[in-house]
Amino acid sequence: MFVCLARGVGGSSRSLATVLEHIGGRMTRILAAPSDGSFVPLVRERSLVEHHIPIPSRGQQPRSRLSRPEAARRIARYVVRHRRVIRAIHANGPEELNLVAPAALIAGVPVVVWSHARDVSPWMRRLGPLWRHLLRNRPVRWAAVSTTARRVLVDSGLVDVDRVLIVPNPIDPADVLGDRTERNGTPVIGYLGSDAPYKGFQLLPDVIERSRGQLRWTLFTSPRSKENTAVWERLREFPEDLVTLAGKVADVREAYAACDIVFCPSLDESFGRVVAEAMMNSIPVVASDIEALRDLLGADEAGLLFPPGDAGAAAGAIRRLVGDARLRGEFGDRGATRARSFDAAAVVARLAELYGDGGSGRAGSDEGKPR
Repeated sequence: MFVCLARGVGGSSRSLATVLEHIGGRMTRILAAPSDGSFVPLVRERSLVEHHIPIPSRGQQPRSRLSRPEAARRIARYVVRHRRVIRAIHANGPEELNLVAPAALIAGVPVVVWSHARDVSPWMRRLGPLWRHLLRNRPVRWAAVSTTARRVLVDSGLVDVDRVLIVPNPIDPADVLGDRTERNGTPVIGYLGSDAPYKGFQLLPDVIERSRGQLRWTLFTSPRSKENTAVWERLREFPEDLVTLAGKVADVREAYAACDIVFCPSLDESFGRVVAEAMMNSIPVVASDIEALRDLLGADEAGLLFPPGDAGAAAGAIRRLVGDARLRGEFGDRGATRARSFDAAAVVARLAELYGDGGSGRAGSDEGKPR
């Protein structure tokens, strides 16, 4: 059983979709997830699960505070009924653990927690030590997509650091590789993803203003964040031959096919899927120097890093890459090499080991430690 609270198709849910696709044929896939949103329709369209258990999401019920207890009840009821045939419960993060822990306690079914979280929520600080105590005699396996996500699990009081295996997000080339035929002309800087403040979207107008020259910008995103309304107004003031507001694309291959450089000014990330996908496309990256993105790019291996929030430094890095085609090529080649570690088949095989081994030991045993 795969449990996911995400309603939209973001980084963590796209990664779970890849897991579901590559695990197909090896086991029956049961998904417990909210029906309202774009994730479940995507999963159904691609026939990635054999059975879907609809669970309420916050705001879906008149008394939304009851949505999580109701979701936990539905999951526990299903698990108890089918405990003889469920190999493991995959919780797609610490918030999902809150939903599956009651089922694990009642039915004794193994749990695999795969964390994408970038920070510790107040609820996890309260519940983490409690779940750790209650689940101490239950088979639990811990994984995280990065050292940042691993630290969140540890800081929430759920587990010790040496028991968390790093299993990165799997990326299927077929899903992200654009048709990057040789292009001549003005380099295009692309921004992909959300306009949320933690993504550093508010930095864009200043960076664009300071990096004017022989380049163009294409922004593959749409207005959603209320905090950045003024930022969108500034962006619309730029001439169309400098900034194209392309909107969010359903197929990211189209976006990467149009980019020569990808800009990622995030202030907080647990992984940085846009950076990883750009690397797989052999596209050099200019990114904030935060732990998750630094780990992806390496030390000046696949792109240039700048201090988070520093528009001047970001513009300088962009100008440097725009003016050096050879350097862009070198960064792109090295990025493609580093991106092999996200190979979907290999990553999903590591998760499948956790599902299969989950019933052979108990939390706290050496079998749960990275190997």
